[in-house]
Amino acid sequence: MVHGVMDVRLLARVGSKALIREINEALVLDVVRRSGTTSRAEVTSVTGLSPATVTGITSQLVRDGLLIESEMLRGTGGRPARLIELGRDAVVAAGVRLSPDGVEVALVDLRGDVVSTRTAPLTATDPESAADAVVAIVDAVAAEHPASALRGISIALSGIVDRPRGIVRHSGALGWQDVPFARMVEDRSSGRVVIDSLVNSFTAGLVLLDADLAERDVIVVSVGVSLGASMLVHGRIHRGFGGSAGGFAHSALGDRDGGRPCHCGGSGCLETWSSVWGMQRESERRGGAADLTEKVAQDVLAEGGRQLGIALANAGKMFGPERIVLVLSPEVRVPAFRESCEQALVGEYVYGDGTAPGLVTVAADSDVFARGAGYDMVTELFTTDRADPR
Repeated sequence: MVHGVMDVRLLARVGSKALIREINEALVLDVVRRSGTTSRAEVTSVTGLSPATVTGITSQLVRDGLLIESEMLRGTGGRPARLIELGRDAVVAAGVRLSPDGVEVALVDLRGDVVSTRTAPLTATDPESAADAVVAIVDAVAAEHPASALRGISIALSGIVDRPRGIVRHSGALGWQDVPFARMVEDRSSGRVVIDSLVNSFTAGLVLLDADLAERDVIVVSVGVSLGASMLVHGRIHRGFGGSAGGFAHSALGDRDGGRPCHCGGSGCLETWSSVWGMQRESERRGGAADLTEKVAQDVLAEGGRQLGIALANAGKMFGPERIVLVLSPEVRVPAFRESCEQALVGEYVYGDGTAPGLVTVAADSDVFARGAGYDMVTELFTTDRADPR
């Protein structure tokens, strides 16, 4: 059964020699990525491709610089064979974090290593100005590596993002609604452009670099200026219809009437309780500081953590993840928030069946989302999913 434009386009390409070669190249590259250094014979064994096919594909990938030949493998009973590994210099991807304050770019090579970074202020947040700013900074940092081909640009931003169609459905931080931002950036550049939420970009990086997550069911939640969640199902990000999966920031745990006002136009949203933006506003309302460091803010942080813990328990009981990963910005990497969140999460599992999933906290350092976006673009070389409904 065909479900939508994506499946139609994919079915239309079934049997295409170009598609088959792309899939086989992805299979070969992924085996090499996971192995580090390996032989063509091992690639043949793992992929099930014929020795002649593997030889042809690896030879072309070596010519393209995506693979390099390293030391000799001896003792095989025949001629010594060259081992292969991922190349470092031929391909880079630009990962971009776009926020109301600025643009941050990280150039990432095929192995996921960051080769260059740069930041620039964002003078205006309207989509046209933001697209100009993204292309300008990417062009500048890519010019520092003229020998490397820029595979594309992957942009991470706060909000609900329809990645397949390149549309920002909603971003409260930027004030955008239904903005075709990927197309706008593509019109100003020469390569492929994808966009995704901050937390999905971070999760893509986790999956690329942590083989332990390859088949896991995990919820990744980012707590920063806004809230975001990424659902990892058997190691693959579940984005939902129109990119709506993980958009829990504007759900309410109780009655909305009389709740804290939210920038979405509603009230009582979880965003108003547990995001940095929401806790700053509540701290100010109580006469404290927006930086959440004063004594009055400790109660706000504790309550924000508690509300988030309850929300995570509700999501966990429905989804049944093995683990929940909290990606915390500096403002909330404090005991008042972390401990109350974990206590509330565990406490909710007293009611009903099941055991609370393990909770892991990760620091959202300044460049973590830009790096994640870069990993997201690089990952496309290792996957057989080539469909793009745009």
